[in-house]
Amino acid sequence: LHARYVLQLLSETKRVLKEMPNITHLSTSYSKEITVCGDLHGNLDDLLLIFYKNGLPSEQNRYVFNGDFVDRGKNSMEILIILFAFLLIYPNDLHLNRGNHEDYVMNLRYGFTKEVLKKYKVRFLLLPLFFVGFF
Repeated sequence: LHARYVLQLLSETKRVLKEMPNITHLSTSYSKEITVCGDLHGNLDDLLLIFYKNGLPSEQNRYVFNGDFVDRGKNSMEILIILFAFLLIYPNDLHLNRGNHEDYVMNLRYGFTKEVLKKYKVRFLLLPLFFVGFF
């Protein structure tokens, strides 16, 4: 995805997240399910497998992602793009919790910063810093 569109997506996602409360209470009944996922660590195949087996996020198919979306794997940006896009479409049905890898120092240590620099070149050096402000 071109950097211009990534920045637009990040900007809109940041706006939406700032409007949301820090704590979200979720409940379910026997007729509704919530899929809880964690530790994707940049592995896009894992996210696609989850969606293949459980369906895409929607009002009827709610998700909670418990952080550690990035680092280690080679597709952290793609995971964020997908999750943020679904968050914008279904803000009440897809929930993103921050993990310890959604931290600037962890991003430097475990690879997210390098991935961003490789995919979006030096002119977008501030993209990882922009990400830190999300959570």
